Amino acid sequence: MPNTAIIPPDDAPEDNRLTPAAAQTRINIPLNLGNWRELPEPIVSELAWFHQHALEENLTWKQCEAALNYSTTTIWRSLKGTYSGDWAKVAQAIHSYRSIVAERYAIKHAAYRETRITRLVTGGLSYAMANNSITKITGESRQGKTASAKWWRDQNNHGRTVFVTAPAYGGSRALLKEIAVTLGVNRNTGTTNMHESILKAFNENRMLIVDEAHRLLPRSRAGDPVLLEILRDIHDRTGCGLALLTTRRFDEGIAKTEYQYEQVLGRIGMPVQLPREFEWADISPIVDQYAGHLATDLKKELLRIANQPGRLGILCETLKFASRIAAKQSKPVTGETIKTAIATRIQMMGEAVYARK
Repeated sequence: MPNTAIIPPDDAPEDNRLTPAAAQTRINIPLNLGNWRELPEPIVSELAWFHQHALEENLTWKQCEAALNYSTTTIWRSLKGTYSGDWAKVAQAIHSYRSIVAERYAIKHAAYRETRITRLVTGGLSYAMANNSITKITGESRQGKTASAKWWRDQNNHGRTVFVTAPAYGGSRALLKEIAVTLGVNRNTGTTNMHESILKAFNENRMLIVDEAHRLLPRSRAGDPVLLEILRDIHDRTGCGLALLTTRRFDEGIAKTEYQYEQVLGRIGMPVQLPREFEWADISPIVDQYAGHLATDLKKELLRIANQPGRLGILCETLKFASRIAAKQSKPVTGETIKTAIATRIQMMGEAVYARK
């Protein structure tokens, strides 16, 4: 049974608080942008940011109170659009809290480095957001699509960007539930009600990013295309930007189905195709975080790893392994440390044995 908070009624006194048990429950208020239609856009922006931030960070009511220094009643009424007090002061409290969050984020993501891949991904997302269109970003597995999109999401997380992963199974209800959970919409209702509630949470200033989009295709040639049509409906009826992150399996799957998908494909204003092969310039910003001035042969080996199955994931794991080796030796990461990490991984996986066969 889901854990639900005991919410104060609208006529509760301003200093009312949740019970100790309920205070530890996660905030879960469905977003309805229509509730704020009379408010100035800067205030709506702050409220929408806090709503999405609270959901993504799984904040409890107690944490929300501590973040804004307002009672649960005020926060509840503000997010529901029924607050009768000074909206500007609530917005200022959220803005001050956002500054703290931004500072923490900068420290946490200080190692992020821009590359050709990240520029292509973020460029496609920015285009779709600016033009209220659809972008399809296609690339090999573990090429950095998801990490780049989440970084862009975090940069645009003032209540605007929603990131979900297409479910592996479960049909239309599973897809709607995935979106509903991210938005704070009731996921325990019928698909029609869930769909309508989701529509209320999007408008032309929001963006929906769907990872693993190849899972949206029907499993048979004559299968039902309803999953992609659900996303198109959200896009068409709200004007929000839509991004599909996928591998080549998406295009290959569409080519094999009887359904033409012209309504979806015709709305893709910015299709982005990531390069199949990395160049050294694509991975050097990542490698430089760990060690510089590497020999040419080691650069070639790291580039080879980046272009093998596993790609950036395996490259980063190798570099992190080298960092742990260096830390145990109380030394900085060097070319020799990285070579040791590569050799150890090959030995552990038996790749040297396979290569001799």
